[in-house]
Parts: sequence; structure tokens; C-alpha cells
Amino acid sequence: MRAFRAQNVESARSRLSLCAEDIRGQIETAGNTSELCSQLGAVLGMLGDCCRAMGDAGSSVTYFQESVEFLSKLPAADLEIMHTLSVSLNKIGDLKYYDEDLEAARSYYIRSLNVRRDAIKHHPNVSSQTLDVAVSLAKVADVDRTMGNEDAALDRFREAIKLLGSLTLKPEEAGLEQRRLSVLEFLNNQLAEKQSG
Repeated sequence: MRAFRAQNVESARSRLSLCAEDIRGQIETAGNTSELCSQLGAVLGMLGDCCRAMGDAGSSVTYFQESVEFLSKLPAADLEIMHTLSVSLNKIGDLKYYDEDLEAARSYYIRSLNVRRDAIKHHPNVSSQTLDVAVSLAKVADVDRTMGNEDAALDRFREAIKLLGSLTLKPEEAGLEQRRLSVLEFLNNQLAEKQSG
């Protein structure tokens, strides 16, 4: 990760590949523990990030898809695994969106939204999950709008605003407030854009 942050992407990719192989070996020995599965999913996601930074969108999608395929086999009750899965789905959606494959982007964003909604069912008192659902709603709404489905987009923007408006953060979650306000500002700007347009 230090190599990646230092913009030494080639080194990061090489090191992450070694990590992935090491974790796969540990899984073969110890079995599919949640901790190892989550680590492998995260490492595969970081490999996807490295490939994206190197301009290799195809390999990036492959790594994210491998992460998704692997994490999808695990129990939905594990919050960390569900978070990693939803992030990988969103990153594939982003790459498809940038490639102008809007149907595929929407499909991955919807899958991520569904994973995040399931996570809230298992962990209803985790505020970061509510923020994640709102972000996913915004991603789906944005692609809906781009595809010309304005009514669906507005419904999702409004649902996200309502969700964030009803979110009560605990004092120890003060760090989430800035993220909540940032997402709310984006969502409100999307609604204002429609009203002024």
C-alpha cells in the first residue's frame, strides 16, 4: 500500500500479487475464514486499483470481478466482507460508466445497492452503512439520469436525501458527519439541477 501511495504502481502491483498468492495459500490450509476471505477480496480490489492507475481498465475489471466472485460466496452477515463486496461492485460500475456502457454500469451499481441494503438489515445500527446506501442510490440515480430516466433518478435522489436526513449520528461518529453533509449537498444539487433545468 505504501508503494501505491508513493505512486510506485508497478511495485505495488507486484507486491499485491504476492500477497494474493500468500492469502490463497493460507485459505487452502486454514479454509475460508471470514478474515482471510475479506483480506483476499481487499487485495484483489487493490490490484484492480493498481491496474486502473496504470491505464489497464480490462485487467482492473478482471481483478474487481474476481473479488466480487470470491466475496459473493461468503455469508452476508459479515459487515467487512459486504463492504468490500459493495466497493468492488461500485468500482466495476464506475469503469463501465467511464467506458460508456451504461447498462452494465447500472447493473453493477444496483448489485452494490442491494448488497448494502442487505448489510443494513443485518447491521441496522451501523451509521456508515446508511451513508453507503445513500451513495449507491446516488450512483444508480446518476446513471438513470444519464440514460434519460429522469423520474427514476429523482426518486432515488429523494430516497437518499430522506435516508440521510433521518440519520442520527452518535458523538463518537463525528467523523461521518462531514461525509453525510457532503453527500447531502451533492444530492440536493442534483434535485436543484432538475428544478432549474
